[in-house]
Amino acid sequence: MKNLAKRWWFWLAVVVVAIVVVVHMYLAIWVRDYVNRKLSEIPGYRAHVAAITLHLWRGAYQIHNIDIKKTSGDVPVPFFSAPLVDLSVEWKALWDGAFVGEIDIYKAKLNLVNGKTKEQQQAPVDEPWTEKIKQLFPVKINRFAVHKSELHYRDFSKEPKVDVPIDEVQMVATNLTNSKKLSKTLKAEIEMTGRPLRSGNLRMRLDLDPYAAKPTFAVKLEMEEIPLTKLNDFAKAYGGFTFESGTFKMATEMNSKNGAFNGYVEPVFDHMGIFNPEHDSENPLSFVWQAILGGVTEIVRNHSKDRFGTRVPYSGTFDNPAQDTMTTIFNVFRNAFVKAFEGKLENDKIDLPKKIEPDKKE
Repeated sequence: MKNLAKRWWFWLAVVVVAIVVVVHMYLAIWVRDYVNRKLSEIPGYRAHVAAITLHLWRGAYQIHNIDIKKTSGDVPVPFFSAPLVDLSVEWKALWDGAFVGEIDIYKAKLNLVNGKTKEQQQAPVDEPWTEKIKQLFPVKINRFAVHKSELHYRDFSKEPKVDVPIDEVQMVATNLTNSKKLSKTLKAEIEMTGRPLRSGNLRMRLDLDPYAAKPTFAVKLEMEEIPLTKLNDFAKAYGGFTFESGTFKMATEMNSKNGAFNGYVEPVFDHMGIFNPEHDSENPLSFVWQAILGGVTEIVRNHSKDRFGTRVPYSGTFDNPAQDTMTTIFNVFRNAFVKAFEGKLENDKIDLPKKIEPDKKE
């Protein structure tokens, strides 16, 4: 009788485990189909998710090999793709009495495409996409992170075709719920690093009030050590010239409160070469244009540092932005004959803390 009782409990345990495994498997399939269906409800786009892995013990699930493509128009690259997206409960916040979530995205590619018509364009993330994220994970998202990813600006309507990538993107956004329980301030913070054109350095910090009625934020950004020749497709497509040599760096700051903003962009070109008669003489119009452009930039550069630069101030509202053209022109001559611009932030440096380091969920 004792052996029979032991066998009864053993087989009961086997049946319970089998039921749990089957339910877990079919629940993962149901979640995968639900995610595919919800993402494909965005007009003009189709999404495909290969698989879902559930991690119920940590209140999470992982999306594997997601691919979102534009179905309308003529755009040859996906809007978004990633081998892994992890959506989970932020357990640290539970200790502060807040039930919120976090999203980690790994090795993603986001393609923003410009074109002459809407059919040739691929728009950035907007309200329909954020609404779908809420449906996929129905808790407030407090932290959002991107690891080892790529962002591309493309334009297939130009000749040559334009592709401006930023790779090795590491980004983390915290306190998106704007909660004093989770942060000492009511500001959300977004920090990002990356490599423009796969060779330079980019650092960015954005502080914002995500629940302000009108845009309220402060942003700082620096780029440096970008070889100008890597910008040749962009320069040829939009400016009709190419670079022969040099490096590019840029700094920008912008502050906005209640929809009104002000800021500046300071681009700097070091050791810049544009005109080369040996291979710019094939097209007479291009030859003349590049000769003029090269001559002007040679005259109004700071020769002691071999630097061409300016500062572009701007201000206004998001409904009516304004650019100070005369100050921009004045600053070109100021760089040449008074003091060279540095292409660095006017105020504090961007100090990125260690929390931007890659997550360990991959």
